[in-house]
Amino acid sequence: MIAFRDVTKEYPNGTVALRNMNLHIAPREFVFVVGASGAGKSTFLKLLLHEEVPSSGSIRVGRFELNELMPRQIPLFRRQMGVVFQDFRLIASMDVYDNIAFAMRVVGAREKKIHERVEYLLQLVGLTQKVRCKPSELSGGEQQRVAIARALANNPDLIIADEPTGNIDPRMSQELLDLFVHLNETGTTVVMVTHAHDLVRHYNKRVIILENGAVAADGGLKRPGGGAARLSASQGRRPSITMYQPTAAAAGQTRSLPPIPRDDELLRTFGE
Repeated sequence: MIAFRDVTKEYPNGTVALRNMNLHIAPREFVFVVGASGAGKSTFLKLLLHEEVPSSGSIRVGRFELNELMPRQIPLFRRQMGVVFQDFRLIASMDVYDNIAFAMRVVGAREKKIHERVEYLLQLVGLTQKVRCKPSELSGGEQQRVAIARALANNPDLIIADEPTGNIDPRMSQELLDLFVHLNETGTTVVMVTHAHDLVRHYNKRVIILENGAVAADGGLKRPGGGAARLSASQGRRPSITMYQPTAAAAGQTRSLPPIPRDDELLRTFGE
């Protein structure tokens, strides 16, 4: 689904945002991408969306080699993914129905198909009673659910979520994460960039930690008995960390993950 091969990104001012990044995200995986400010998360997303191009290395998303992507292919490439932004990016003059339908109209879908799909998505995100409301009439959590429905409008294989819980309360954040997990369980690949470390700890999913433009750790956090792990320093001892691999059904095949290089980085990211 997604492959970064020796990807480096240097901006014209000399800032090196990513350094020799190598990672693979298989179809049907759910992946959290975390890291401090300046770690490279934004550049990672821009490269993934083909808003920027790598200075060296190559990127593949689905069937597209991004280094070889022609301008006329970019709209087709982006149709295979849905993007959810922290600031929602809804169209203020449109109601809930038309904000979702807009994503289908721009690709030429027929109105009958649009109506059927929008009705289904409104039920999925629990907004059937808000169909004629404008964004200004919705809570933050409701606006984000509209954004998720819009991202799903064209039935994408991949959902990219950029800090989707950044502007909503903790209870609604949990509900939205549960929705993303449900989407993943139905076969959609989910890549989520987040600072919500409590939520990351709550779910037993793969975590990629970025530091200084490189992958500092890649794997999952798991208690020996199952369930999400909580990393913390206890009585001066390092936490017990168990790496996991995606299941054969999720990843298509088993594969070895690199060892965690630094426990202190994980403690800083997931600790209290």
